Amino acid sequence: MSGYIGSWVCNLFLQDGGFKVVGTVRDKNNETKIAPLRNAFKDKFAELELRNAELLDADSIDKAIAGADYVVHVASPFVMEGIRHSDELVKPAVDGTLNALKAAHKHRVKRVVVTSSVMSVMGKPSNTHTGPITFTEKDWSEPAELQSLSDAYQLSKTLAEKAAWDYQSKLAPEEAFDLVCINPGLVMGPAFVGKGFTSGEILDLFMMGKLPSQPRNMITLVDVREVAFAHLQAIKVPEARN
Repeated sequence: MSGYIGSWVCNLFLQDGGFKVVGTVRDKNNETKIAPLRNAFKDKFAELELRNAELLDADSIDKAIAGADYVVHVASPFVMEGIRHSDELVKPAVDGTLNALKAAHKHRVKRVVVTSSVMSVMGKPSNTHTGPITFTEKDWSEPAELQSLSDAYQLSKTLAEKAAWDYQSKLAPEEAFDLVCINPGLVMGPAFVGKGFTSGEILDLFMMGKLPSQPRNMITLVDVREVAFAHLQAIKVPEARN
């Protein structure tokens, strides 16, 4: 919850007032990471319980989720450069999601919300479309088409969401939790966490003229506050289930 989207989601749940909010961070004693949250949440910060968790540490995820009625799984690596193999993004995205879902199943969580991406829907679609189209939950990016290093993020989000739906579908009906996936485009807007998040770095490239050129392409944009609100509604609205 110390990330760009996660901090906004956490803030909105605290402001709603209808939940006891438990947030996960790598190290709750890391003042560099925690101070921006304390400053942003103000008096509400005292109502927040922090627990340590790592995506690839299943035991830490299990302990973080123990006692929860609902889980909002936001964390997933999103970096633009410096990776040498797609597994650096795919493994924490997929395994981190599955660790959260397995813990949710164990602790009889009622509903899980997973932050996916528009890239799992329309990165490189499995269906060939011509002309205007409305993408739906029946559309998926095709993993076989996402094998270059530049496609690693798209691949990670596609495989992570597929893994989530696959895991939930195999649970016995009496044991299955509701699942909701949120699929935003490039998330923009104010930040609680300062620098160091990829969406901000992308905007910096445009605004500070750091790109040698920019082709005429279209980017799906969405405000971080709307994304956070969608996560809150994904828990509160009964019809959002599955």
